[in-house]
Amino acid sequence: MMSMSVNILSKMLQCSPTHVASVALNTNIFDVALRMNPFNIHGDGLSSSSWLLSGRLANMLLIDCEHDSGCSLTLSVLDFTVQLVERGVENDVVLALVVFSLQYVLVNHEHWKYKVKHARWKVTLKVLEMMKKCILSISHHQKLHEVVRDILFCDSSIHGVLFRIVCITSQALEKLYVIRLYELMEIEGFELAISAAQDIIFCMLSDLSRDILPSLPVFQQAVLSSATKPIPVLTAMLSLISYFRSPTIQAGAAKVLSILFTLADSSQPYVFGNACFGLDEKQISYVRHSIISILSDQSPSNEDLFFATCKMLTSAANYQPAFFVAVIASKENKDVQLNVAHGVKQQNEATIGSLGYKEANLMDVILKFIDQPNDLINSNPRMLLNVLNFIKALWQESAQFTSTLDCLRNSGNFWSQLSKILQSDSNEANRSKNMSGKEVLDMACRCQCQCSVLQILAYETFLEKKLLHAELVIKEASEASKERTEKMDGIKRLSDASLGFTDAFSTFQKGLALENMIKSYASSDYDNGTYHCAKAAAGLLSVHMMGKLKSGNVGSFSVSLIEKIHILLKKMSELPAFSELVAQYTQRGYSDGKELHNLILSDLYYHLQGELEGRKIDAGPFKELYQFLLESNILQTYLRKYDGDLSSCSKSVYLFDSLRLRSDLGLDLWDYSEWKELKVVAETLLLRLEDVNSMMLLSSSKLSALKSLANILSMKDGNSSEKTVIEQNMPQQLILSCIDQVCRFLQVTVESLVPRPDAAQDILDFLAAQVDLLLRLVTYVHGNLSLSTCVLVINTSGSCLKVLSDFRPLISGVKDTTKLLLMLLLSSIKSSCKESQLGGTVGVECIEKSAEASNASLGLLPILCNCVELVDHCTLTLTIVDFILKGLLTPNTWFPIIQKHLQLQHLILKIKDKKSLSSIPVVLKFLLTIARVREGAEMLFTGGFLPSLRMLFADISECESLSIIESERGASNSSDKKERPHCIWGLGLAVVTAMVDSLRDSFSCADVVDYVITYFLEKASLVSYYLSAPEFPSDYHEKKRARAQKTLTSLSFLKGTENTVLLICKLAEHRNSWLKAMKEMDSHLRERSIHLLAFISRGTQYLRESSNKAEPILCHPTLREEYEWYKKPSFVKSKRGWFALSAVCCGVNPRFSVVSSKTSALVVRDREAETTDPASQTYFSDTIAIQVYRIALVLLRFLCLQAEGAVKRAEEVGFVDLAHFPELPMPGILHGLQDQGIAIVTELCEANQSKQVASQIQGVCILLLQITEMALYLEFCVSQICGIRPVLGHVEHFSRELKLLVKAMGGHAFLKGSVKSLKHILSYVYPGLLQTEGFFSSDM
Repeated sequence: MMSMSVNILSKMLQCSPTHVASVALNTNIFDVALRMNPFNIHGDGLSSSSWLLSGRLANMLLIDCEHDSGCSLTLSVLDFTVQLVERGVENDVVLALVVFSLQYVLVNHEHWKYKVKHARWKVTLKVLEMMKKCILSISHHQKLHEVVRDILFCDSSIHGVLFRIVCITSQALEKLYVIRLYELMEIEGFELAISAAQDIIFCMLSDLSRDILPSLPVFQQAVLSSATKPIPVLTAMLSLISYFRSPTIQAGAAKVLSILFTLADSSQPYVFGNACFGLDEKQISYVRHSIISILSDQSPSNEDLFFATCKMLTSAANYQPAFFVAVIASKENKDVQLNVAHGVKQQNEATIGSLGYKEANLMDVILKFIDQPNDLINSNPRMLLNVLNFIKALWQESAQFTSTLDCLRNSGNFWSQLSKILQSDSNEANRSKNMSGKEVLDMACRCQCQCSVLQILAYETFLEKKLLHAELVIKEASEASKERTEKMDGIKRLSDASLGFTDAFSTFQKGLALENMIKSYASSDYDNGTYHCAKAAAGLLSVHMMGKLKSGNVGSFSVSLIEKIHILLKKMSELPAFSELVAQYTQRGYSDGKELHNLILSDLYYHLQGELEGRKIDAGPFKELYQFLLESNILQTYLRKYDGDLSSCSKSVYLFDSLRLRSDLGLDLWDYSEWKELKVVAETLLLRLEDVNSMMLLSSSKLSALKSLANILSMKDGNSSEKTVIEQNMPQQLILSCIDQVCRFLQVTVESLVPRPDAAQDILDFLAAQVDLLLRLVTYVHGNLSLSTCVLVINTSGSCLKVLSDFRPLISGVKDTTKLLLMLLLSSIKSSCKESQLGGTVGVECIEKSAEASNASLGLLPILCNCVELVDHCTLTLTIVDFILKGLLTPNTWFPIIQKHLQLQHLILKIKDKKSLSSIPVVLKFLLTIARVREGAEMLFTGGFLPSLRMLFADISECESLSIIESERGASNSSDKKERPHCIWGLGLAVVTAMVDSLRDSFSCADVVDYVITYFLEKASLVSYYLSAPEFPSDYHEKKRARAQKTLTSLSFLKGTENTVLLICKLAEHRNSWLKAMKEMDSHLRERSIHLLAFISRGTQYLRESSNKAEPILCHPTLREEYEWYKKPSFVKSKRGWFALSAVCCGVNPRFSVVSSKTSALVVRDREAETTDPASQTYFSDTIAIQVYRIALVLLRFLCLQAEGAVKRAEEVGFVDLAHFPELPMPGILHGLQDQGIAIVTELCEANQSKQVASQIQGVCILLLQITEMALYLEFCVSQICGIRPVLGHVEHFSRELKLLVKAMGGHAFLKGSVKSLKHILSYVYPGLLQTEGFFSSDM
């Protein structure tokens, strides 16, 4: 009778959970005795000892099982407890029943006496059902979580019951069928219990895997322990996977093994000591044979088992590679693999397994799936996805599975079959809105299949790069020829196996696969409208439920759902909008002032219904209530992590649990109540949630594929001299077409963004993937984009940045996406500047596109100015703005925008920040561009730039020599830090120079000059340091240290020297201020300048004596950019002067040469080829030579200014005061510079007679002719003041060289201006030479 009553209560509980639970539990039918334990009480008054059941219920259950063959009372009590948990009832009585069921029924029921034996398994199954229901409900029931979770994971008696059920071997189960003591129903019940217990263990372990705990919980320790009784869990699961009588048990064992392999990887102290987990050879053979048999059976009825087995193999490959080799692989392959892993080469003959047959090879079975990719990807993509994920795991752990991978590579058509998967149609074009859940899942799986293939190709490409590196290392490092031959043979076998990969991937690159994949996956499936409709439908149902609940009609809703609706109603009733409606309705006399809340809810319901049907709610109180319901996130409690087959998703996919929502609504019972007419509202909500789920599945899968596609494109190394497979260039037109498509898709995506965190996170992730792919495509062609493509990318990037600027305080992923957009913008701006500055004929279309690029970049400036204020993006943004200002716009267009939007004080404060030293060079480069405009220079001066720069120089002045000394000592890991002080010094002075130049006619100029000269006096030793010639010791340090310094220099130091002299020249132009302040230092500066000029002049002498003397300087590449220049060939190709000498002085520092080998093997290959000739000319050596000559030019300019000033003083006083005449270089120094300039220009002009001279070489020629001209001016000045006559031998030599120069310059129009100036000064220095020889023709 009692069991029947409890059963009736269970049925009634489904119909009206709130009423039935309240009445039934308040009557205390189970005799619950509440007893508080004062020593173990939580903050809410709950504890594991807060409630006890009297012994009468336990006695009744014992009597029931002993006398009732069906154990009806026990089952009804357990079923009632399940219903209470399922309907969300949480109070002391329910918790007492749950704990009683777990700690009494579950733990003791196996010892009870039963009238019939198989009844015991009915009780076991029901209590396990209740246990699983509790586990699944823990996440959304707080009280249940607090009480039950500790019991489940810490009560060893419960663990013991579970282990006694599942810890059995397949052989022991088989024996039950031949023992007469066991009835068939009892065996079947036992098998069902095993399956249920496996499911519970899997759920509990999955829950543990998501937590980060300081120590292993009791349950996890017990599961992994080898002392677990009757046998270890791992051993039991490995055995049960061979139990073919029950595929459900096999699948359960595979699932448990998957999670155990994962947990065992992070729990080494608790795992068995050997790789086979205690299995002997016979047991290993059973497991191996079982797995092969499972994978060979492709029947639909065993799909779950197939999927679980594939996941188990994937987990083993990822987390237990030793177990995979020892157990999963066949004995033949295992022996080979283990021997290869230990470097042993021996051949093992195939043996017959202990089962008495020749075992099939697991990889042969796997290859059968790959041999039919087109069939599987259309008929069963989930099966193919599981196989591909397993293969991908092998490539992820490639070092552990070399022979297994060789088996796949050598299969003949493995790579070609994978390429067919990439070329298969994703059915994106055939999508419809009415697709079933299975069709959506299949489409998502097809996408994931292609994603997995792309990842496999990426891993193989990485291995190919490693192969090239290993090949080169062996060539360099192997001394014994035999050892080298053996190693090269091994590499050759791997290289031969990759030929199929090369052919297959080349087909993919040149075909339409890439373009089709971008068309399919670069378009976002995320639709705000779909998500919005689901939330609106939830709001509609919630409002209707609120009205019913106020009238006391709770229907069949679960208790937990009713509590949520009550809370939501309370919050909404407290809103000002709701109060406003109450006041309005009262004022208008609606419903005579009674039941106004119900009337408002009714009106709100119809407003929401209209919104769903397309009729927008007008602004006002109802609109505010509607917005509140949308933002209430009532559906958030029904989100769950998707645990399907999409294991390769880039992130966890969370879908709405529509089944749990249907259960909480009690929807199946609505047909029998007054809720029937409103069932369509609930069904609409469920349909909307399914639409959202479908959208999330597809968009998540496409996101994974998009990231994989971007990843494989990013593996191209443009600096490699030999091309790997991915580095074989794709057709340019294909890449440009893909860029165009991605830009269009990106524009659509960004237009769908709204500044709300709940609606934007997923679509923002997809936006980031789209931007990343676009960046990889642009990078793939090294930024060689047409102007039209550049404009498209600039406009697209600008639109995205503008929208993202509204998200900064709301969304967490905006920072990374913004960085990608800025990198993309930088690449396109660089390309645009390069295209705009190309010489040659310019068409109308090119001019129009250049104008479009300029307009697009002009519109970006306000947005970029805002990005400058962001700490993470400041440096990158300033680089972009600097490129735009220099290459695409004119100052009169960009300066007003910069002045209005740029927070200059933010940059000036950044200069003072010692923590931002790495970004200071970029800031100074940008300020240099600003300073070149007069208004910009004034802005810097009034903004306090000079005091900030003074503070900066004070911090770095002590580091100037330290950097070079440390590099001599071998501090190879901080070259950029060592060069940073030189770079900052040079750039800082460059900014000051530009300010002085821009303000030359303004009132502020004198103040700037006086300030800077005063600082120069303070830093006299530092200025002297930068002007020191190598063979002279510096006053800035002791002589011994100075010799070490001046032996080794850098490009940054040379640039610092140039900028120092440039500023001196600008200051010296302001004669009065200079003479007034620099009396004591003026002579010293001239001496330093002359000594440095003499060193440059004697460059050819050093070159002639290089066989007997050490190099005058050593200038190694130190920065990454300089290493790239070192690997590039010479562009000047001159064998004269400093271009020849720098080739000797500018090799790679042997101490640092390993740095270049870290990038790839191909860099090492390049270095090996280049360093065979220690004097080989490179782009870097040419850059050093040009920098040396630039220093010579500014030194000459400074000395010319000094001479000019002396002449003016002489004119003022009427005589030449030789006692105070400035020091000037000896004629021999000037002759050396003249000889170098004339010789190099002659050589370059002769080498380029028959072709157009490159702009870089033109610049070199003009530079050297300027040096020659200024040297002649100084020579003339010296000869006139000192009365020195030209040396006859030098005149003859100069005449011969000048003839050759004039002859070589013929036909080079770019030199006309320089020739005119040179002719003018020659008429003063050597007047007879021009008259007698007739060097220059009239056209010159």
